[in-house]
This record gives sequence, C-alpha cells and structure tokens, in this order.
Amino acid sequence: MKSKPFGALFGLLALVAILGVAPAFGQTANEIDIATGAGGSANAACVAANNCFAPNPLTVAPGTTVTWKNTDTAMHVVCSGKPTDDECGKVFEEDSLKPGKTFQFTFADAGTYDYFCSVHPWMTGQVIVAAGATTSTTPMQNMTTTDNAAVPEFGPVASIVLAIAVMSMVVFAAKTRGIPKF
Repeated sequence: MKSKPFGALFGLLALVAILGVAPAFGQTANEIDIATGAGGSANAACVAANNCFAPNPLTVAPGTTVTWKNTDTAMHVVCSGKPTDDECGKVFEEDSLKPGKTFQFTFADAGTYDYFCSVHPWMTGQVIVAAGATTSTTPMQNMTTTDNAAVPEFGPVASIVLAIAVMSMVVFAAKTRGIPKF
C-alpha cells in the first residue's frame, strides 16, 4: 500500500519540477525572437510567413515589459513605427541589437505598436497592448513551417521534461520494486 503515496508524491514532485524549470528555458511569454536568417534578404522565408519577429503579433496588457531577443547572426535595429512612415524610434528604439543580446521596452499605454528593423526594413512586427489582455499570440506561434509541414518547436524543455519523467519512474520503480500499475 506504500506504492500509491510514493507514486503520488513523485508525480507531484515531477509536475512541480517541470513547472519550476520550464520558464527558465526557451521563449518567455513576453519575448519576441528575431528569426535566424531574417536579415539575410527580403526573400528570407520569415518574410513570407510574417514571422521574422516571432511571435507576431504579440498581445499584452498595459504595463507589460516586452523583450526582443536577437537569435540571428546579424545585428538588428528594433524601431517603433513602419518602414514607410519615416518615424523610426518615436516610441522606442534599440539601435544596436547584436546577436545574442536583448532589448526591453515597457508598454504603459493601450494601443497598437508597429515596429521594424531599420537595417532590414522587410522585417516588421506588431505589439498590441489591450486593457485586460493576457499575453497571446497568433495560433501558429510555436510552429515552424518547413516544406509546408508544421513541426512543433519544443526546444530544450522537451529533454528536461523527459529526463524528469524518466528519473521519477526510476525512483518510483526502485522504491516499489516494480513497474507501476495504473
């Protein structure tokens, strides 16, 4: 009869570990990643998919700090406005976002904020700040399209979840000297 409390305990510990570790890896809810290769040319794959900045658009509540992360190999300039309106940086601007670096801006007021890379003007994005909004993105935010086949992006979190699950089962099996029966 000891196996049920141990199983429940290890299941609970695994869930807590997953929830505690997962946010430290991958993309946070208020992070916009610059796609690898986005600065290569106006014909980059992300241009047609409108995800050189991903997710795009990003919807947040007022007072939210958004982080842009350059995961590309080129330097970028994140600039509020549109490439056609000649108002680069009226609300925010990071004029030297080097590879691997981040830029943060806190959106205090509700509204729709367009932005682009002034070095690579084909890279455009949008942050929608709405009162009472929870962070949301386009439905395909965690998908990568390759040859018209959608592939989910799990990143490093998947290996951590798998390792925790395997370790929990090994410890559980060692404690109960057997395979759990469900």
